[in-house]
Amino acid sequence: MIQQVEKLKEIINQNSMGHLPLPYRVDLMKRIGNARIVQKILCECCKKACSCFSEEFGAENLLYSALFEIDSYLYKNKGTIESISVSVERLRNYAEQSIESCEDMAGWAIIALGYAIQNDAASILEIEDYNGEDDNTFDFESWNVDFICSIAYSGSNPFVEIGNVEKRKEYWLWYAKMVGEVTQNPNIEHLLLSEYRSGSSSIDIPARNQFDDTIEAQFKDILFYIMDCKSQKLKEGLEYNILFVSCVVDMFSITSSKGDIITLNTRNTDKICNAFRNIRELMYNKNSKQGAWFQVEMFLKSKAQYTLKFNYDNLEQIPSFFQKPDWLLEMFREYPRSQEYTPLWLRKIVGRRKLYLT
Repeated sequence: MIQQVEKLKEIINQNSMGHLPLPYRVDLMKRIGNARIVQKILCECCKKACSCFSEEFGAENLLYSALFEIDSYLYKNKGTIESISVSVERLRNYAEQSIESCEDMAGWAIIALGYAIQNDAASILEIEDYNGEDDNTFDFESWNVDFICSIAYSGSNPFVEIGNVEKRKEYWLWYAKMVGEVTQNPNIEHLLLSEYRSGSSSIDIPARNQFDDTIEAQFKDILFYIMDCKSQKLKEGLEYNILFVSCVVDMFSITSSKGDIITLNTRNTDKICNAFRNIRELMYNKNSKQGAWFQVEMFLKSKAQYTLKFNYDNLEQIPSFFQKPDWLLEMFREYPRSQEYTPLWLRKIVGRRKLYLT
């Protein structure tokens, strides 16, 4: 292995782009021949790339949580491939949604690493119909973790923009040395990760003033429409919980105090959902810095007695189906708010994207 590492260093130093071509990496990984060790090598690549962006990949970052989970699985035998798969699928669209920077590439490398865990590193050990091509032959989604990390570390794809050759060379020389050390001592982590913090710390959000008599009148109109729907009259003497949740898709439900679910026909439901969305738009436009609510609940005691509850900031109260990071980020893009009105959990999803209102 020492001779192979030295040969790789020579190849890297001679390459005009500071790049280590894929055929040499494929050959090296096949010589190692142990999928678990190869996965650890790819994991170390992710840790190296993320170390360049300590602010972005802090111990509370969503993608960092996936990397920490994978690292714990590989080195501490904690967790399962199934749980990693769930995390990766949950975060894939979120990571892929806006790959515009080196930090974003480091995040995408973590997703690619997750798939390498699922498929026994087949992306580099068993490339289909491989005939010695370099990385530029393959589509973005087929790139290997080590190459994605080289882009994140050096700042550019050498096949698109030469960029910082010395930085790229530095990464691949580190890679060659790291492979030798991990192969010799596969149970010792080459780079250490900080403990992931998933705490539910909170901050004080200022009071909002988007609600007024005009808005209340529109909610009353919705309420009257619901009560007058011919397909299902609401019964006197019962209380009802009317819930509307909207984040990319909508959910509308009516539940009685007896636990019965009241069903309206599609036409009426669509009309009610449109009305709720229109009210949210009006409220948002009154003071956009305060953001838009994710859900509203109407607690109905009688036609004349009801209360409203808006959820702008509480993730735990949002139905789990809607707690997808990519959906929540898309909602923030549609209804951006100022940072002071953004809870910590949502700040993690927004990350360093320049989306806040000022």
